[in-house]
Amino acid sequence: MITVLNLTLIDLPGMTRVPVGDQPADIELQIRSMLMEFVEKDNCLILAVSPANTDLANSDALKLAKEVDPSGRPTKREDCREYCNLLEDFTDL
Repeated sequence: MITVLNLTLIDLPGMTRVPVGDQPADIELQIRSMLMEFVEKDNCLILAVSPANTDLANSDALKLAKEVDPSGRPTKREDCREYCNLLEDFTDL
Protein backbone atom coordinates (compact mmCIF):
# COMPACT_ATOMS: atom_id res chain seq x y z
CA MET A 1 0.00 0.00 0.00
CA ILE A 2 1.30 3.45 -0.93
CA THR A 3 0.79 6.34 1.44
CA VAL A 4 0.30 9.74 -0.17
CA LEU A 5 0.36 13.01 1.72
CA ASN A 6 -2.34 15.57 1.11
CA LEU A 7 -0.91 18.94 0.15
CA THR A 8 -2.67 22.24 -0.03
CA LEU A 9 -0.99 25.01 -1.99
CA ILE A 10 -1.81 28.51 -0.85
CA ASP A 11 -0.52 31.35 -3.02
CA LEU A 12 -0.10 34.25 -0.65
CA PRO A 13 0.29 37.87 -1.75
CA GLY A 14 3.68 39.48 -1.96
CA MET A 15 4.85 41.93 0.66
CA THR A 16 3.56 45.44 0.07
CA ARG A 17 5.05 48.47 1.78
CA VAL A 18 3.43 51.47 0.14
CA PRO A 19 -0.35 51.77 -0.23
CA VAL A 20 -1.46 52.27 -3.84
CA GLY A 21 -4.78 53.70 -4.93
CA ASP A 22 -7.53 52.93 -2.46
CA GLN A 23 -5.49 50.44 -0.39
CA PRO A 24 -5.62 51.06 3.36
CA ALA A 25 -2.76 52.97 4.98
CA ASP A 26 -1.82 49.88 7.01
CA ILE A 27 -1.67 47.51 4.02
CA GLU A 28 1.84 46.36 4.97
CA LEU A 29 0.70 45.32 8.45
CA GLN A 30 -2.45 43.63 7.13
CA ILE A 31 -0.53 41.54 4.60
CA ARG A 32 2.22 40.64 7.07
CA SER A 33 -0.40 39.54 9.61
CA MET A 34 -2.11 37.35 7.00
CA LEU A 35 1.20 35.84 5.88
CA MET A 36 2.19 35.05 9.46
CA GLU A 37 -1.10 33.19 10.04
CA PHE A 38 0.04 30.66 7.46
CA VAL A 39 3.83 30.51 7.73
CA GLU A 40 3.90 30.09 11.52
CA LYS A 41 2.07 26.74 11.30
CA ASP A 42 4.19 23.71 12.12
CA ASN A 43 3.23 21.90 8.92
CA CYS A 44 4.01 24.82 6.61
CA LEU A 45 6.60 24.45 3.87
CA ILE A 46 7.66 27.90 2.70
CA LEU A 47 8.51 28.38 -0.96
CA ALA A 48 10.18 31.79 -0.94
CA VAL A 49 10.20 33.17 -4.49
CA SER A 50 12.32 36.22 -5.28
CA PRO A 51 12.76 38.19 -8.50
CA ALA A 52 15.94 37.30 -10.35
CA ASN A 53 16.98 40.92 -10.69
CA THR A 54 17.23 41.52 -6.93
CA ASP A 55 19.89 40.62 -4.39
CA LEU A 56 18.64 37.71 -2.28
CA ALA A 57 20.07 39.48 0.77
CA ASN A 58 17.22 41.98 0.30
CA SER A 59 14.46 39.36 -0.09
CA ASP A 60 11.42 40.07 2.09
CA ALA A 61 10.27 36.48 1.59
CA LEU A 62 13.53 35.02 2.88
CA LYS A 63 13.61 37.47 5.77
CA LEU A 64 10.11 36.42 6.82
CA ALA A 65 10.99 32.72 6.47
CA LYS A 66 14.11 33.20 8.60
CA GLU A 67 12.06 34.91 11.32
CA VAL A 68 9.69 31.96 11.47
CA ASP A 69 12.36 29.26 11.17
CA PRO A 70 15.93 30.47 11.75
CA SER A 71 17.39 27.07 10.77
CA GLY A 72 15.73 27.27 7.33
CA ARG A 73 14.96 23.55 7.21
CA PRO A 74 11.41 23.71 5.78
CA THR A 75 12.15 26.64 3.48
CA LYS A 76 12.76 26.22 -0.23
CA ARG A 77 14.39 29.26 -1.82
CA GLU A 78 13.64 29.89 -5.46
CA ASP A 79 14.50 32.66 -7.80
CA CYS A 80 14.00 32.86 -11.50
CA ARG A 81 17.66 33.38 -12.47
CA GLU A 82 17.88 30.23 -14.58
CA TYR A 83 14.63 31.05 -16.35
CA CYS A 84 15.75 34.64 -16.93
CA ASN A 85 19.08 33.42 -18.29
CA LEU A 86 17.18 31.40 -20.88
CA LEU A 87 15.17 34.45 -21.90
CA GLU A 88 18.12 36.84 -21.93
CA ASP A 89 18.81 36.27 -25.63
CA PHE A 90 15.21 37.08 -26.55
CA THR A 91 14.28 39.95 -24.29
CA ASP A 92 15.69 43.14 -22.87
CA LEU A 93 15.92 42.28 -19.17
